[in-house]
Amino acid sequence: MSEHADIKKQRVRDDFSKAVASYDTAAVLQHEVCERTLERVDMLKLQPRRVLDVGTATGRSLKGLASRFPNSSMVACDLALPMLLWCRRHHDAEYTNALVCNDAEQLPFADGSVDLVFSSSTFQWCVSLPQVFSECMRVLRLDGVLIFSTFGPDTLHQLRDSFAGLDDYRHVHEFVDMHHIGDMLLAEHFTDPVVDMEMIDIQYQSLPQLLQDLKNTGSRGKFGSTHATAPGLMGRQKYRMLVQAYEEYRLDNGMLPASYEVIYGYARKSANPAQETADDNEVRIPVDRLQGRHR
Repeated sequence: MSEHADIKKQRVRDDFSKAVASYDTAAVLQHEVCERTLERVDMLKLQPRRVLDVGTATGRSLKGLASRFPNSSMVACDLALPMLLWCRRHHDAEYTNALVCNDAEQLPFADGSVDLVFSSSTFQWCVSLPQVFSECMRVLRLDGVLIFSTFGPDTLHQLRDSFAGLDDYRHVHEFVDMHHIGDMLLAEHFTDPVVDMEMIDIQYQSLPQLLQDLKNTGSRGKFGSTHATAPGLMGRQKYRMLVQAYEEYRLDNGMLPASYEVIYGYARKSANPAQETADDNEVRIPVDRLQGRHR
């Protein structure tokens, strides 16, 4: 692994470790995405013996999975140890059989040992998404399922565009396009991959509120920048210019939007890698793998 990749991982680990106490209060978007990703689990006929939750953070996804599969063995992993310690203090004994601090690109589990890999709002922080999918394929049993959500290129486009005229740094993380994600799944020989997206807008009264939420959720993602997005650290004049530029997006209701392109993915590990591809290049889930949604 390159030194640059190591720096990225360490920055992600540090940011999420610092955010553990503030995460749940600020993670309105992440919680909503988690619930919508869990709803996609409800659509499938699954009775997994072992479930792996990748990027469990403070455990919302873990709790949702455990309620759906009360007889399954639950394993939760996260890159940030403080997040796992938080889970252990709050509900380890109730919801999970094991908490593992590890990198999603190097899962410390045996080949073919997991029936369901679930991940919500995590894969976008990984250095190599193909490596993540390769590891998910490796640890899944035959007919095992991968269900995940991540973010696409239009995420925080207002913030990215507002920064564009200030300097040459990348202050907003570069997210992977939905179609590239589908290609990566196919390249790792997943069967029946389905990738789709939706836009979710979160509204703020001011830009500093948005920036504070990004910090409080560990989601700063300024991998191309050595400058922090706070007055005094990036320069007060430049910070005022950033606030002024973002004002162009203020809505008629007086609020400022922050847009997130949420990408959802499903794929299966099969002994037969043949896929049935639709004309629009989207690979569909077989009907016999779907069930009614219960509430």
